[in-house]
Amino acid sequence: MNQSLSSRKGYRLFNRFLVLAFLVVFLVCVFPVAGNGEPLSGPDDPAGLKVPLQKSARLILEDHPEKAVPILKTLLKAYPDYAMVHFLLGLAYGKLDENEKAVIEERKALVLNPKSEAARVSLGIALGNTGHFRQEIRSERQALALNPKDEMAWEAIGWAYASRGNWRLARASEEKALKIRNSDPSAHMILGVALAHLGFPEEGMTEEKEASRLDPDDRGVKRAISWIATLLHPVKEGEGTGQGHFNPLLSPENGPNLPGVPSPDVPVNPNNNGNGTLRAPVGH
Repeated sequence: MNQSLSSRKGYRLFNRFLVLAFLVVFLVCVFPVAGNGEPLSGPDDPAGLKVPLQKSARLILEDHPEKAVPILKTLLKAYPDYAMVHFLLGLAYGKLDENEKAVIEERKALVLNPKSEAARVSLGIALGNTGHFRQEIRSERQALALNPKDEMAWEAIGWAYASRGNWRLARASEEKALKIRNSDPSAHMILGVALAHLGFPEEGMTEEKEASRLDPDDRGVKRAISWIATLLHPVKEGEGTGQGHFNPLLSPENGPNLPGVPSPDVPVNPNNNGNGTLRAPVGH
């Protein structure tokens, strides 16, 4: 990528959770745990905490974060010093595109529980959604220091590197993510674009086709496939523009150019993740 995305706000799929099913079981409410096995509540917690926490987690998982927010705010009035309440509230804010509030809540969660891997990853994504990619990278590295096998953190840090145009580190990060969990379409998508930028378009197309198989409706993947196709089958001179400038994190509604290529006459859409929404925070 020949341009920086560091001044833009968002970039990741909101409804995957972000693949996410992005996280597989990040908030599987049938089990009383949040991400990476962190319990929603413990045996010594107040009796009034467990049920509303599980209800809030379920609402976030079912894509109703707006219903979870008032429950969690009420919990905070009674239990202001519980990290899991702040974590879930940050998660809900992130899914509502209120990433500045998400950053505040995840930081509060980490003050109360510095070893919360889930809050570290969620904080990083919220920071990235506000354009602070270096801070996101730092937060994801801290999560990886807690658990080097955290697939979510590897996927997130790879996305942040891609946002900064560092395709070699983006490639390395997504390859590590996929060794841990090979069914993450977001990791395949970013890896494919990174490979294409590094001179391996055929391998990149293979990754994009796998991403498409895993998530057929992802517009970012469709745009990446369209772009890599122009590398494999170049258009004649004058028929296309900007082939070297593609980044999958750009919004598709940029004007008349090749998908993913910004038009000089149209400002970049800050909601630049292919589905027209911000990248999701950790959790779904």
